[in-house]
Amino acid sequence: MKEILMGFVIRAEDVNIFFNMILGLVTGFIIACGYFLANHKRKFSKNFVITVFFLPVIMAVIIPFIASDLKKTLALAGVFALCRFRSIPGDSKDILYVFFAISSGLIVGLNSYFIGFSLVICVTVLYVLISRLWNDESKQILKITIPEDMNYKDVFNDIFAKYVVKYDVKNVKTSNMGTLITISYWFQPKKDIDTKAFIDELRTRNGNLNIIIENPEDMMVPVL
Repeated sequence: MKEILMGFVIRAEDVNIFFNMILGLVTGFIIACGYFLANHKRKFSKNFVITVFFLPVIMAVIIPFIASDLKKTLALAGVFALCRFRSIPGDSKDILYVFFAISSGLIVGLNSYFIGFSLVICVTVLYVLISRLWNDESKQILKITIPEDMNYKDVFNDIFAKYVVKYDVKNVKTSNMGTLITISYWFQPKKDIDTKAFIDELRTRNGNLNIIIENPEDMMVPVL
């Protein structure tokens, strides 16, 4: 009974860990806000924002308990490896952001507050600025299915000149026992184009076969 009661005694180490927990929450809030500001114009997972918000505080609390124990450190590495296989890889920037959140919490958990918050502020500000300035949201994927006897190299050039700033063939594959060909293009549409008119002209040219326009950003939303 005495040992159980001793577990509820507030020690100096517990106060320090609680203080680190509060700083971890502040750190996570800054990191989550930075991710939201950098990506609010494109689709992203809200679960991912919640993840990077709580990662620093979890790390800040765990690190003091395992910092001096190699076995516990290896066990924690195993847990992170398991979490890695339980999630679907997303954009490389998002994977980097997870590592950033974990590292920030680790530094705070080791009581290096100046270094930790310097890292958080610098990386978050740079991440937001680079995401805003280096914006490639207009780049899209166009998939057009044509009959096998149609020469795809020049057949859509006049339509692309009307609606597209630039384009490039991504890949070409056959389907339906080789009777159909699907061409995938990277393309950048002109500003404020009529997408329906663009598709109508394409399907008139390809015999009303399948036409798909995809946003590559939507294909990289992380699932956590």
